[in-house]
Amino acid sequence: MISRLDERERIIVLAGILILAGILVWLVLLNPYINRMQSLDRRIEGQQRNLEQVATLGQEIDQLRKQLASIESQQRSSRPLFSQVENLTKQMGVRDQLLSMRPQPDSVQDGFRQQTVEIRLERVTLSQLVGFLHAAEHRSRGIQVRSLRVRPRFDNRSQLDVNLVLMSLERA
Repeated sequence: MISRLDERERIIVLAGILILAGILVWLVLLNPYINRMQSLDRRIEGQQRNLEQVATLGQEIDQLRKQLASIESQQRSSRPLFSQVENLTKQMGVRDQLLSMRPQPDSVQDGFRQQTVEIRLERVTLSQLVGFLHAAEHRSRGIQVRSLRVRPRFDNRSQLDVNLVLMSLERA
C-alpha cells in the first residue's frame, strides 16, 4: 500500500507515523516517568519536613528529661509535702488564717507516688490567696494545685474562706 504512494505522500505518512510514535512514547513512557518523579520529589520534601519535626521534638524531649531529672533530684532532697506546705504558709503570712491542714494517704500509680494535702484557710484576702498559690506552684518545685474552692465570707465580703488540695508527684 505504501509502495503505491508518491514520494511526497510517503513523507507525509512517515512524518505522521513518527509524530504518532513520539506521542505514544510521550504518553506511555515519558509522562508517567515525569509524573512519578514529581510525586517522589513532593514525598521527599514532606519526609524532610517530618524529619526536621522529629529532630525538634527530640531536642524538646531532651530538655524535658533534663528538667525532670532536676526536679527529681530536688524532690529527693526536699522534705515531705506536708512540711513544705506548712513552711510555705509561714513564709506567705497565712499561718494565722490556717484552719486545718490534713495529709491524705499517698497513692502509687504507674510508678509515681502522689502526695496530697488538704488545706482550709479562713479570712484570707484575695492578694494573700494569690500570693500563696503563686508561691506554692513556683517556689516549691513539683507542687500543684489539684482543687480549689473559694467562698466569700458572709460577715466581710473582702475576706475569703478557701479549701484547696495541693499535690506533688515523685517516682515511687
